[in-house]
Amino acid sequence: MKIAGVIAEYNPFHNGHYYQLEQIKQKTGADYIVVAMSGDFLQRGVPALTDKYARTKMALSAGADLVIELPCVWATASAEYFAQAGVRLFQKMGNVTHLCFGAECDDLDLLLSISSLLSQEDAAYQNFLSQNLKKGLSFPAARSQALSSAVKKDPALSRKLPEITLLLASPNNILALEYLKALQQTASAAKAITPVLIPRKGDGYHAPDIHSALASATAIRKALFAGHCAQELSASMPETTIHILDAYQKNFPFLDENSPSQMLAYRLFSLSEKDYDCFADCSHDLSNRIDNQLGQYQTVGQFTSLLKTKEITYSRISRALIHILLDIRNSDYDFGKSMDWIPYLRILGFRKSAGALLSDMKKEASVPLITKVADASTILTSDAYSFFKKDLFAADLYRQLMIANGASLPQNEFTQGLILIDS
Repeated sequence: MKIAGVIAEYNPFHNGHYYQLEQIKQKTGADYIVVAMSGDFLQRGVPALTDKYARTKMALSAGADLVIELPCVWATASAEYFAQAGVRLFQKMGNVTHLCFGAECDDLDLLLSISSLLSQEDAAYQNFLSQNLKKGLSFPAARSQALSSAVKKDPALSRKLPEITLLLASPNNILALEYLKALQQTASAAKAITPVLIPRKGDGYHAPDIHSALASATAIRKALFAGHCAQELSASMPETTIHILDAYQKNFPFLDENSPSQMLAYRLFSLSEKDYDCFADCSHDLSNRIDNQLGQYQTVGQFTSLLKTKEITYSRISRALIHILLDIRNSDYDFGKSMDWIPYLRILGFRKSAGALLSDMKKEASVPLITKVADASTILTSDAYSFFKKDLFAADLYRQLMIANGASLPQNEFTQGLILIDS
């Protein structure tokens, strides 16, 4: 049985994602496609446009067979941890044969060579990276320069240095490298998973054109927040996504970066010690900036821009702020790693035709499967359940954001059932 895994956010699911699923079927001959999907909060440190159940429905309706939630602690983390957790989730399933991902770079061998350098991260690389960070470079810039220094030592790669430098400027290429690095670092501890590169087509990550058949998720979200209805964006999303978004918007609001503004303000002002560097992604310098600028707080976006410096990127600040809101601390990273990253598999939904896949998972998975939240406290260890409660807390906060923005009462984690799609 061939089972292909995809790590995704689907915020929302669009034609580029549909193209990827079709390419996966063609390239791998997969019997099933499994998606490890972020829940209600995303890797950029923002709430998802819609809740995870609507996005699960989008994925299943467009060809995915099973959707498993990536735990919130990792879904909102850096690209490195996000990728590590996604890869380890598929390894814990025990039956995934292929990891499929998109990138602007279409040279898998080149990506593998670069990821191998990143995996080794020898003393010289680490020293160069540390020096660049001390000089005040942001982590992406420091890593790029450190990697360039390492590449120059490899005669074959050094000839491609301009191409590699350009490659490192793309968020999708960075994620691809992190996926490959995670596969290389865990290869000896799990069944081999074959990487499959799907070269991206269409507009770039932040491209603004909404009229393209392969418009970016960023452009689609901006159009929806500007008042366009989903039907007006039918050129850029599958018909199934259009119907799901239309039905969703009749009862629930779309959320964005600023939706948690009041909630985050309360959280920041209520922390008595004003020492934020215990939270994930919040350095001591950023903690001081938050404390010093707190009196200027208006909205999440405005405050993030106010805190941004040459050394601290906007996305890093966004993640730090969402971690403060969700109470995700550095200790939660250590706690998660102590349980080998993924201590359970939370199933959000599946196609009814995927019965054989689920049966095989039950036999092969090395961690418990959660299909009903009410059962989690009895099937998980106390440590695993404590980690799972981070997911429940994030979902509860997202639900409150929906209500605060005019939603009729949404289902909670204990009353919401699995998303089931007929074949």
